[in-house]
Amino acid sequence: MKGRYIIFNDIDRGRRHNKRLVYGCLVLVAVVFAIATYYVTAANERANNNAYLLNGGQRLPIAPIRDIKQNLEILCEGHITNFHELFFALEPDLDLIKRNIEKKALFMVDASGNRLYARLVEKKYFHDVAMRDYNYFVELDSIQIDYATYPFPFTFYGKQAIEKGKSTTYRKLVTKGYLKKTGITLNNLNGIKIIDFEVVDNSDIKH
Repeated sequence: MKGRYIIFNDIDRGRRHNKRLVYGCLVLVAVVFAIATYYVTAANERANNNAYLLNGGQRLPIAPIRDIKQNLEILCEGHITNFHELFFALEPDLDLIKRNIEKKALFMVDASGNRLYARLVEKKYFHDVAMRDYNYFVELDSIQIDYATYPFPFTFYGKQAIEKGKSTTYRKLVTKGYLKKTGITLNNLNGIKIIDFEVVDNSDIKH
């Protein structure tokens, strides 16, 4: 009996030891999961509170901004500015124009931007820019965004400076549309898209 008691006692101790080991592992997993969740949540919060601007198609962090409203304003204004630079600042290089618009700008806007681009291509607008050896620059005057309604309506006020050899002429550049939040992708790193975009005024400025 004594031998059997020792065997049963050893088995019982082994079971208790295994239970403690299992419970200990479960506690350890729970602790690791809680710590990982905390750091992931904190990192995501820091990312959301940081401001980003598109620069050459890249989403670049600048100084962290804790004010969510200010962060949103910087994102939206940067998105609009970058889109207009890509779409309306043109060099006499048809391949470069196509890359900037088709590979970058059109991912920042909905189908309204594609329709505008198709109309300009049909009219050989970009072809004429390249053949005439003109350089187009965008000069921003102001951007008005109404954050009280969503999607956010905006109006872009600026000019196109057109260098033609030694002379420079100017055109008004007034556009409008709405800003809508979207998912962040490799082609749209700011997570914002321009919708219902249209050119309001692109007439010559007479001196």
